[in-house]
Amino acid sequence: MARKERRRKIRKIFLLSVLFTAAAAGIVYGLSRPELRIISIEVAGSRQVQEELIQRTVANVMKRTYLWFIPKSHTLLYPKTELKESLMKEFPALSGVSISLKSLSALRVFVYEREPQALWCASRQECSMMDKTGFVFAPAEMGMEQMYYRFLKMDAKAPIGTEVIPQEELSKLLLFLKKLEMAGLEPREVLLKEQDELEVVLSFGTRLLLRSGNYDTALINLETLMEQDNLLSRNKGELSVSYIDLRYGNKIYFKPR
Repeated sequence: MARKERRRKIRKIFLLSVLFTAAAAGIVYGLSRPELRIISIEVAGSRQVQEELIQRTVANVMKRTYLWFIPKSHTLLYPKTELKESLMKEFPALSGVSISLKSLSALRVFVYEREPQALWCASRQECSMMDKTGFVFAPAEMGMEQMYYRFLKMDAKAPIGTEVIPQEELSKLLLFLKKLEMAGLEPREVLLKEQDELEVVLSFGTRLLLRSGNYDTALINLETLMEQDNLLSRNKGELSVSYIDLRYGNKIYFKPR
């Protein structure tokens, strides 16, 4: 009886082993079938970043495996989150990535790129593009200083892929610069200084001295001052002063040229 029971157990273990091996082989076969492998990558939405570079980054991730044998290129198992993170890290110019299957063998990657709103400069010769969130994402191209406001902070390095100005503060500053334009002035660059102080340099060299965040009061005081023709004259956007100090509320100081 004991011998028969032992044989029955051995037979059961053998059958279970065969079933497990067959199931594992079936899974491996299913995962390795070429018709369920992603072999092409379609990229859309890119203008600044080359499509070939995006495809290469995606392909490098898809070459890897799960647990040393399960391919990440499998149609049902491709690593969407890992792909997004890799692309965002590799290309700071991207603000977002959308990934989906176009077919069983094709992956579609749609990228959203950052739009420059201003330039961030460590010197007047070394500038990078900055988006509306204050994120520096690419070196500035030649001639862009004529198209965008320059934010200058001497000797302040800003590695590509970092935030240099909080989004809320940048939004207020850009709005203030637009209002200066509406008032007939031509702001060119913003010099960021210590203790929340800054200077806005106009096209003819006049400097507006300000405190961070005090833009509405500064604008009202500036417009009031410009209305006084006997105090401040203007010729085609050029003010007759070297600087206007707007840091002290309703107390305004200026220096004639």
